[in-house]
Amino acid sequence: MDPLSCLLSYGLVCSAPVAPPAATEPSVPSVTDDAPGVAPPKGEASRKLALVQSFYDDTADMSANFKQTYVHPVYGTKTTSEGKLRIKKPGKMVWDYTSEDTPDLWVSGQRLWMVERATKQVLKKEVDSSDFAGADKFLFGGRQLLDDFQVKLAPEHLVKQYGIAAHTVLKLRPVKKNPHYKELLLVVDDATGRVDAFAVLNADGSTNHYVLTGISRNSGLTDGQFEFVKPKGFSEISE
Repeated sequence: MDPLSCLLSYGLVCSAPVAPPAATEPSVPSVTDDAPGVAPPKGEASRKLALVQSFYDDTADMSANFKQTYVHPVYGTKTTSEGKLRIKKPGKMVWDYTSEDTPDLWVSGQRLWMVERATKQVLKKEVDSSDFAGADKFLFGGRQLLDDFQVKLAPEHLVKQYGIAAHTVLKLRPVKKNPHYKELLLVVDDATGRVDAFAVLNADGSTNHYVLTGISRNSGLTDGQFEFVKPKGFSEISE
């Protein structure tokens, strides 16, 4: 599996073995990493994350356009992709990329299909919810964000890089270490708790930055829109 496909899928289709979870790290206060300066109100980051959970708890389905920018500083590469995202509870998700060179991802419960249109292959994989890198957890709501992540307000340099006006940038670090990514940034609309952009900071120094536009939720997406059918002429590989 090539490294880009690995990272695009949040590590779900990587061939490298997954390391066992590390011991739980002690919780940290919800303050920025920038010092000195005026600290935000205590608990502000946790309150904002709770607002995110509330927004997605009330979201039964959602669709959006996305733009993804993958940067690998070691190799000096930058790749931009676009497509459409749709999700439906419980556990249904499709990343439909515009480019023929970028694999589409279909997830339904504990099953994932990665569709490589350029090679006419479909990789089928059984996955556990714990395998997800966290980039998609906020989309499904529930307690997992507060339980699975330590949260801080992002430092100023990350706000400048990823921030949007009238939004708060949260930095989330998984309580249990993940071999594929280190941290997750959520760019949260201050009024609603909706996440309009997010970034995955990977363990190898690369980043995946997603910007969502044209967001629509609770529009009545049907189960049939998430039913995967292998394209004609494609071969299927199971892992």
